[in-house]
Amino acid sequence: MTPPSPSLAFEHASPLARALVGAAVQHIESAGALDDAAELRQAFAAQPTRAAQVQARAWLLGRRLGLPQELARWRQWGGWVALALAVLIALAGLAAGRSVLAPDRSINAVAAFVSLLGLHALTLTVWLLGLLATLAGLHVRLGDWSLGRLALGLVARWPQGRGPHALDLWRGFGAVMQRQRLWPWLTGLISHGIWTAAFVLTLAVLAFGFAFQTYRLSWQTTILSAEFFQRFVQITGALPAALGFPVPDAQAVAQVGQAGAGFVPPAAGQREWAWWLMGCVAVYGLLPRALLALLSAWRWRAGVARLKGVDMADPEVQRIVRRLDALEPPPAVIDAEHPGAGAAAPAWPAAAPGAPGSWRAVGFELPPDQAWPLPPDPAAPPLHVSGSQAERQSALQQLAATRPQSLLLLVHAPASPDRGTARFVREAAALAQRAALWPLGAGDDQGARWRDWLKSEHFDAVALVQSAPAALDWIANHEVADA
Repeated sequence: MTPPSPSLAFEHASPLARALVGAAVQHIESAGALDDAAELRQAFAAQPTRAAQVQARAWLLGRRLGLPQELARWRQWGGWVALALAVLIALAGLAAGRSVLAPDRSINAVAAFVSLLGLHALTLTVWLLGLLATLAGLHVRLGDWSLGRLALGLVARWPQGRGPHALDLWRGFGAVMQRQRLWPWLTGLISHGIWTAAFVLTLAVLAFGFAFQTYRLSWQTTILSAEFFQRFVQITGALPAALGFPVPDAQAVAQVGQAGAGFVPPAAGQREWAWWLMGCVAVYGLLPRALLALLSAWRWRAGVARLKGVDMADPEVQRIVRRLDALEPPPAVIDAEHPGAGAAAPAWPAAAPGAPGSWRAVGFELPPDQAWPLPPDPAAPPLHVSGSQAERQSALQQLAATRPQSLLLLVHAPASPDRGTARFVREAAALAQRAALWPLGAGDDQGARWRDWLKSEHFDAVALVQSAPAALDWIANHEVADA
């Protein structure tokens, strides 16, 4: 069997690819669990933490279903689809501008301005409204009608090489984007990038046409006055003029208005009109789209960098974690009060009990974004256990070497305690003179659940604290408790 290419290996996958494949696998399994016995064992053996094992299992299942290959197909066709849309937008704008070209090669300047920039202004307004709605927390997805959303949908549904789970990956992709609030920045990056390319093509065609063909820009009206067009050119030409583009003055605008009476404006005046039109396209079309594309790219990269690996509080993730816990080998250290036949003796180094007042805190399987709730203490640096057997053994060895008088175990309150939790609490509590359990973020119902769990596991000597003041008070009152 041919080994998988490095681009399809879990270790070489980006955090975004892992998140997308994981979300797609979760969506597929919502219709029924997959046969994952081999993938579960492989992930358990290859990764050190529970979170990485959960992600690796999803990646291995996704590779079996062809999801990483589907992502590679998206990358392959994405650029071509975006380029095709940019060409279509440029052609549509030029066709609309050409529609105002009269048989005598005169162009209605104001109509050309609206034709070249009107659709751009409309779609930009829709994107800005959608961005404001997202930032305000409103569930309004105006980006569904953006070029970026259209491009992504076309790539996902592109028939060339599409796999059977392409739509599942698309739904998982949407779930990740919605959860991380990345939709406006991704669609903005693609949409503004397409518009930027379209305006570059438009300006190139306009420059070529004005350079090698003769056009006469004018304005015609039935009900509007010459002052309206003078004011229009003055306002629209303010920014282009600030950037160095020539702009017709009021006299030139008035002269052009006489074109219908047989007036032939000088060539120099026509050059100013041509530069005014190209300057407006560059300043009001190309420039804002390019700047917004850069802004969207920056926010997109920042959002991807903040992607969370796995939500360990998710019930489906907890189900997988319990199955991973079941693969752990039997513990070598047991509670002395509940001896078992043939159990191995603890292999911890001999150490004297810790000094009065000594204490350690251990964070057991806390979420990666969980802030440490206790003030820093150089004499008692916290220990962290994410769930792997190696991390558990390392933490237990450090506790065995110091034998603290007080041991505070911090757990994730919404998580469900299982056999792995009970095993670690039993082994760690045996290495200290007194122990307490602190479920971080526990409400009244969760606090009662952890209290009932301590009783069911016969942890009668393990205290339960539910706040930082209570934890610090428990640590400080060790002498009272000993007396």
